[in-house]
Amino acid sequence: MPITLNMKKYRLPHILLCALVSTSMHAEDAAKNTTSWNPPAQKEKFHIFILMGQSNMAGYGDMLPEDKLPVPHVVKLPTKGEMKWAPAAHPLHNRLPSDRFGLGLPFAIEYLKDKPGVTVGFIPVAWGGAGIDQLKKGTETYADAMKKAAFANTNGIIKGILWHQGESDTVNASLADSYESKLHQLITDVRKDLNDDNLPFIVGNLAEFYGSGPDHRAPERVKNINKVREIIHAVTQ
Repeated sequence: MPITLNMKKYRLPHILLCALVSTSMHAEDAAKNTTSWNPPAQKEKFHIFILMGQSNMAGYGDMLPEDKLPVPHVVKLPTKGEMKWAPAAHPLHNRLPSDRFGLGLPFAIEYLKDKPGVTVGFIPVAWGGAGIDQLKKGTETYADAMKKAAFANTNGIIKGILWHQGESDTVNASLADSYESKLHQLITDVRKDLNDDNLPFIVGNLAEFYGSGPDHRAPERVKNINKVREIIHAVTQ
């Protein structure tokens, strides 16, 4: 069953996070975590999550200097280049100039609190501004996610998908009305291609402020925004 989260604001309203946490660490600890990393010998100690969506997932919040330091026990695959695990710091995606502070690392910090000896691995495949049609099965982005997931599965265990997307599908009624079926199909495709019918699919809400800006106040746009919000909240049903 998908899991819908009501997330809190952090730093900028545009970014939604699972918890208010700090990513700071001592400089000497960071220095030890700036090179490549080898997976643990025991696969069950390496928990992997795929980061899918648009800018709220890719990272859009302002960064503090310490956010650029690696977080202990968290690694990632690069968005491009050689598939090689490396210590993870903001921004996780490094694909667009807008990629900055995202929700992946705060999620990992909370996730690891009761999991001693576990390392979290991220597969960042989000794209700022992308609608669900640019992320679904049949696109290069989806194929890239599945290719990296197959590689990651040899090292650890894929524990779930973090999905944060929907703003770009509120621009017209046709996209908003078709969002529900597309999201359900995406969940079905991901679970089938990863051979796990019960893989957790964690869904983030649209930004709470979304719909209040000058570009979003038209009655039709507000209707579309509310429609996608309702779909996100109802997806678990």
